[in-house]
Amino acid sequence: MKRLPVPRGNVQIEPTSPLGIALRRARIEKQLPQRVIAEALAERCGGEPTNVRVSGFELSKKTPTDAELTVLAQVLGLSVQTLRQKREASREHTKAINKAQYATAVQRGTRTPKSTSIGRPPKEPKAKPAAAVPALADLVEQIDGIAPMPIDRDARRLWFRCVSELARIGAAS
Repeated sequence: MKRLPVPRGNVQIEPTSPLGIALRRARIEKQLPQRVIAEALAERCGGEPTNVRVSGFELSKKTPTDAELTVLAQVLGLSVQTLRQKREASREHTKAINKAQYATAVQRGTRTPKSTSIGRPPKEPKAKPAAAVPALADLVEQIDGIAPMPIDRDARRLWFRCVSELARIGAAS
């Protein structure tokens, strides 16, 4: 069996998220190069068969879709459900890392803190309508109690047209 190539020294080789760690460990345990996984992904999900795609998943630079997760699970012998859970954990992990990096940048002075009060007034909360407009089905029910729906087909069409117009007028006001 062919051995994996030795990683170059100038490249980040450590995964940073739960999903990236799981993918890399499973790939190394199976002694699969990224190229084999990339070809399987390209064959089943489309796209180019480059190991950049797999590397992006392992290094948390890209998030795999459900279809890609399914292929990864099949090739690496992992559970799709487990990979989905790790993908969600990775999203939270990425958010936490981004927050920490932002806070560090603010402390260094390379970024300005986000604030809604700088230069503009605070947003007014949206006003809710005083009375909700009844849905068409409710309006039909109410009007049917006052003026019963006619049995004649043409008269029933006219009756529904009137109810629809009342609903439109009520929604516009």
